[in-house]
Amino acid sequence: MWQATWLYLYLTWIRPMIKWLLRKILGTCELQRICRGYGGAARTKRVEKSLKLSKYQVLYVFWNFQCTVLQEITHGGAECDVDQTVQGIIQIKGVSQQKDPQFAPSLRGCLVQIRGYQELIHEVEGVRAEAYSSDNQEHENMLLQLWDHLMPDTSLESRITKQWGDIGFQGDDPRTDFRGMGMLGLHNLFFFADQQTELARQVLQHSHHPQYGYSFAIVGINITSLTYSLLVRGKLRTHFYNFPSPPKLSHFHLLYCEYPHFYNFPSPPKLNHFHLLYCHLLVEFDKFWLAEKPRDVMEFTRIRNKFEKKLLSLLRDDSTVLRGSFVEKGEQS
Repeated sequence: MWQATWLYLYLTWIRPMIKWLLRKILGTCELQRICRGYGGAARTKRVEKSLKLSKYQVLYVFWNFQCTVLQEITHGGAECDVDQTVQGIIQIKGVSQQKDPQFAPSLRGCLVQIRGYQELIHEVEGVRAEAYSSDNQEHENMLLQLWDHLMPDTSLESRITKQWGDIGFQGDDPRTDFRGMGMLGLHNLFFFADQQTELARQVLQHSHHPQYGYSFAIVGINITSLTYSLLVRGKLRTHFYNFPSPPKLSHFHLLYCEYPHFYNFPSPPKLNHFHLLYCHLLVEFDKFWLAEKPRDVMEFTRIRNKFEKKLLSLLRDDSTVLRGSFVEKGEQS
């Protein structure tokens, strides 16, 4: 009860009073202070929170792709437009662009990322909602190419065969294993095998370890589930708000670093960025699994939960970005 009372008092009286005093003393609004004082995810997440708590309701309802601003600014509801909203916020807050020329591009960069994250959720959800169909030739071709990438020296005897177990599917027909994550599970596995073929084969080889082996495809689909869950719960905002372009590092690792304040012009995350992150997490889980030296596959849930806990711990720090050496084909420098 007291927590609800405190929250009400804070949002209704204390926070507005603090903002008013700081505006009088410093001559800048809260959004200006955020854009000047922070960079990367720390900036974007604070802008997002500030807009949601604004008494003017200068707030994007990104999951509906609509924009809500004061009626006198937009003259009614309008399709979400970043530049229009930036100008609306500048007018509402009374920001002088001559005195603070960096505010507009900084704010715009944050809004692009916030909207891009919600659009990514929408796009990923669309792929996940599509069920695998044996009657869909594109689905079938992707599945068969997955085999060819991972097992180039072995031909499938038939479409329905126990051979699928060699790459970690549970039964004779992989179709049944995609029920939980739909086509997202296959897209992730295929992207990994297609874009990082040698690395995917290495992980597959690890999964055949005589003592610490596991089902490669089933674990891969489980990591799809984990990555999807982190995305829709908003936990990957830290990563994607710090991460404006495809990673191109020289070696594979969890890069844990602090970004400077030059992220004024970030790019919104795309579906391929989700696939790249999935590849990274699958490789990291493979290493994590082997390092844990499990007694048997029955320890999977424990180790998977421990792995997720580690990720969440990293992602709580606004300076974290999960990155690897992945470069998409055609983008190598």
